[in-house]
Amino acid sequence: MDAVEAIKRQVDLVAYIGRFTQLQKSGRSFRGLCPFHSERTPSFYVFPERGTWRCFGQCGEGGDLFTFVQKRENLDFRAALQLLANEAGISLRDEDPRRRSQLERLVAVVSAAVGFYERQLREPGGAEAMAYLVERRGLSLETISAWHLGWAPEGWHHLRDFLLNRGYTEADILLAGLLVESDEDREPYDRFRGRIIIPIANERGEFVALGGRGIHGEEPKYLNSPQTEVFDKGRTLFGLHHAAPAIRENGEVVVVEGYMDVLGPWQAGYRNVVATMGTSLTRHHAILLRRFAPRIVLALDPDAAGMNAAARAGSLVLGFDSEEHAAASARSADELTAEVDVDLRVAALPPGRDPDELVRDDPRRWEDAIAGAVPFVEFLLLRLLGDRRPDSPTEARHLIDRLRPVLLAVRDPVERAIYVQRVARALGVTETSVADRLKPSRPSRRQPAGRPDPLNPEEVLLAMLLQHPALRLAYRNYPETLFSGAVEREIFRRWLRDPERAAEPVDEVGARAARLAAYRLPPLTDFEARRAADEKIAAVLRERIRLHQAARAEELSEAEQRLGPNRLAELAVAAWRGEVPPGEDRDLAEALIEELELGLSIHRREHPPAR
Repeated sequence: MDAVEAIKRQVDLVAYIGRFTQLQKSGRSFRGLCPFHSERTPSFYVFPERGTWRCFGQCGEGGDLFTFVQKRENLDFRAALQLLANEAGISLRDEDPRRRSQLERLVAVVSAAVGFYERQLREPGGAEAMAYLVERRGLSLETISAWHLGWAPEGWHHLRDFLLNRGYTEADILLAGLLVESDEDREPYDRFRGRIIIPIANERGEFVALGGRGIHGEEPKYLNSPQTEVFDKGRTLFGLHHAAPAIRENGEVVVVEGYMDVLGPWQAGYRNVVATMGTSLTRHHAILLRRFAPRIVLALDPDAAGMNAAARAGSLVLGFDSEEHAAASARSADELTAEVDVDLRVAALPPGRDPDELVRDDPRRWEDAIAGAVPFVEFLLLRLLGDRRPDSPTEARHLIDRLRPVLLAVRDPVERAIYVQRVARALGVTETSVADRLKPSRPSRRQPAGRPDPLNPEEVLLAMLLQHPALRLAYRNYPETLFSGAVEREIFRRWLRDPERAAEPVDEVGARAARLAAYRLPPLTDFEARRAADEKIAAVLRERIRLHQAARAEELSEAEQRLGPNRLAELAVAAWRGEVPPGEDRDLAEALIEELELGLSIHRREHPPAR
């Protein structure tokens, strides 16, 4: 991280971004056309004092120097760090050259295999496979060539012998996942035999794995490379290197389930489509896609086999077979969108029609499905509700109870209120009646004897810290103003000084800390506690932003009554342009800017430093 700060000091943010879009001074900031989407009116701002940039237009992107490079160059953080270090003339500690060399060898082995299988498809032995691709799947020769499709002939050692003759070692071929070790002390044999080969590349276009499609009813229908040092299906998306330009241009990426569901739309001109490979959408997938576009659309057949299962660990699928499974899906989506900041939507395809077939037979219907994609949770609610409308109060209560687990899975109160409103309209009841039904039923307002009072978010955070003293290093630079109350701040100060003794009941503050340290929380490892504490901090700061915005809104409302809406509108335009006027109106114009930034920060879940 010292290198990061050194690079930020060395590389001028305005000058660097100015290489890619012309910037003009606008007050304290600089303004220009956004380099990440087409626009005629400048909506892209660089704030040199903060070291940040932000598009207030269509794409809504923002960040610092490193995020700009990552998005501009399609790089991960490590690669962006290396690029900027070279720019600044700063030396980084090198990655182990032996590991780098091994990764490069594995990519080379897979690339050589792709070339071998691609040639086999054009040999006489590949005629049946070629006919399958062209006649049954409708792929053109141009598409087959662009995606380097191939054919693995029957036989146990065709690829192995080819690669050994090219100088690759058996150990590297095994590590690349192209060979299978025999259980009978025989020589390793080819993993792919009698299958169409679909090369899998990473986001940089490097071949890292293979997919094999049977054409005679083989099981499994699709056979993928195993996980290797260069291939992790939970972090790789098929077709991303081809789709990246179109994803940027469209501002959204469509995620499907299979290889052919990418190839068909790509050939038809729908080129912002990628596929998961035997897994559902993971957090790592979402982080990768967020570098290219803010919106992810899952184009799925909701009636297809496997889509009615509960959410798998660490991933996201749809669940409809019970309210609990639907709620699990909603929680997974809520956590993913909160952490990665994406607009996650679902496009419901006609039952029994996969994207490849739909694009080929009815492209207009495909376009309508993608354009009509709805937010993930809303799709779940609509699916659970179906076409039913209550005929009686009893039935209305039953339907609300059915939707209740999904609504409660949405943690953000603003988002939940929107869904409550939509459910109320769909059922023909008041929003209050739906909201009241979501509240936990309590026979008595008095807490049962022996049960502690529930903690507020700040107290829960302190309890986590007190019960996990090893987290001190992670939070040692956090300000005490993170907490609202004086007692909470003093407990935090003591914890920072000595986590082991912070809960000693030497006075009232210590007694309060002791009660928090004894509060029953779920058993967590230090790593899990760190993630939970980060989420709690984010919730505390979001609430602070909302309070701040509410105060600003009141101030602006008073100003509108005093000055009139026309004058306030003039100030808003001037503030938007960066032309902050002198005199009495300066503070009001800055309040307009701040109110806008606060609204955006709530929408994008950004958190300014606690004050």
